[in-house]
Amino acid sequence: MKYMSRIFWVAVGCTFLFPLYWMITMSLKSKSEAYSNPFGIPQSWRWGSFGEALSKYNYFTYLENSLIYTLGTIVITLTTGSMLAYCLSRMQWKFNTSVLFYVSMGLIVPIEVVVIPLFQLIKLLHLKNSYLGLILPYSGFAIASCVLMLYAFLRSLPKELEEAACIDGTNVYQAFFKIIFPIIMPALVTQCVLIFIRIWNEFPLAFIVASRDQFRPLTVGLLSFFVNVGVSDWGLIGATMFLSSLPMIIVYMVGNEKIENALTAGAILK
Repeated sequence: MKYMSRIFWVAVGCTFLFPLYWMITMSLKSKSEAYSNPFGIPQSWRWGSFGEALSKYNYFTYLENSLIYTLGTIVITLTTGSMLAYCLSRMQWKFNTSVLFYVSMGLIVPIEVVVIPLFQLIKLLHLKNSYLGLILPYSGFAIASCVLMLYAFLRSLPKELEEAACIDGTNVYQAFFKIIFPIIMPALVTQCVLIFIRIWNEFPLAFIVASRDQFRPLTVGLLSFFVNVGVSDWGLIGATMFLSSLPMIIVYMVGNEKIENALTAGAILK
């Protein structure tokens, strides 16, 4: 029974790896072979599709934009989210429970539901076609899960840490940045990986806000490239898709253990 269970999960894992296999093999095929042999191993490996994709696809511009959006969101979310989680978990104040409930409500509001009012607000603030026009909404939607995860992590720490720091003459900010912040670094790294994956793959809001080519991330740029190229050269399409997915593949390979730890972190709020 245990042997059959392993075979089953290996088969399930292969289904998740199949899109990656398809992108790589398709990028190495010619136009004719892409139609005659869509799922098999290439008979003759054609590496020229990658060079052609880089020349026709503004890959590095879109890559730079995606990195700006992702890293900007990570910095804002982790800075503000860790401070708010610290206040909610370590301090006693009047609206503590209400604020925690309000933050948790952010988990049930998908970004697609508020795209129209959010777009109107971005236009009102003159942030359309700018980096802040996406970084600020991304940070607002990412902060809920960040706060709740760090809240559960901070609740497990003994309060004697702050008491000892207070005796040594530190204030609240010094105690947080010099003592608490290094301790919660594993949880912050986990959040970095999760936020990176979420923002890197976001499409609806980026498609509406970043209408100019110079501000488009990889997801929107990929759609624009497909519209211009069409569906005639699948080798070129496969190469472009693989180049766009490569940063995400690297991040997932490096941080997959952190993602597994995040599945249990914050599961129970004491």
